[in-house]
Amino acid sequence: MTTPTTEDFILSVTAKDRPGIVAAVTRAVFGLGGNVTELSQTVMAGHFSLILRATCPTGLAPEAVRTAIEQSVPEFKLSACVRRYDPVPAFAAKTDAPVYFLTVQGPDRPGLIAGIAAALAERRINIEDLYTRSEEETITMILQVHPRDESAAEALRRDHTTIGAGLGVAVHLLHRDILRATSEVGAVRRLVRGGIRP
Repeated sequence: MTTPTTEDFILSVTAKDRPGIVAAVTRAVFGLGGNVTELSQTVMAGHFSLILRATCPTGLAPEAVRTAIEQSVPEFKLSACVRRYDPVPAFAAKTDAPVYFLTVQGPDRPGLIAGIAAALAERRINIEDLYTRSEEETITMILQVHPRDESAAEALRRDHTTIGAGLGVAVHLLHRDILRATSEVGAVRRLVRGGIRP
C-alpha cells in the first residue's frame, strides 16, 4: 500500500479588504510546499472573505498552516481557520438531480432569508451558492440550489411560488442548463448585433 505524500486542507480567511490579500495567502500556501486547487473570494461591506482548498505535503498540522497564513503579512491582520479536508460529504445529491437557480425579490424584513433557507431545507434542497443584497427596503437573492433527488426537485418546482407567496416575495426558478443556454445565446446575439471586430 502506497503511503500518501500529500493531503488536502480547507482554509477560510477573513480581514478588512485591501490589495494583496490573495497574493499573501496563496504565497503562504506555496511556501509550505502546497498548491491551491479551488478558491472562492468575495468582498462585502469592505471586508474580505476567502475559502480555498489546498493540497500540501503530509505531516503539516492545521495549526501550522493557520500560523503561516496569519503571519504572512502581519499588518493585514488576517484571521484564518484551517481544517483537514474530509472527502465524505455530509450531503450528497444524486448525480442526476438537476441544479436550479432561484431568484427572490420583494420587500425586505427580518427573518426573510431564514424563511427561504428553512423552506429549502425542509424539502432536502441544498444551497450551493447564495448572493443577497438589500437596497432601499427591497431585497434581491440569487441562490444556486441542488435538490437531493428527483422527488425533492419536484417539490421545488411545485412549491417555489407558494413559498414566495407565504413570505411576501416573488420567487422564480430556472434550470441551470436553461440559464446557460440563454446566456450563451444572448452573448452571441450581442456579438452579432455589435459586429465582429478584429
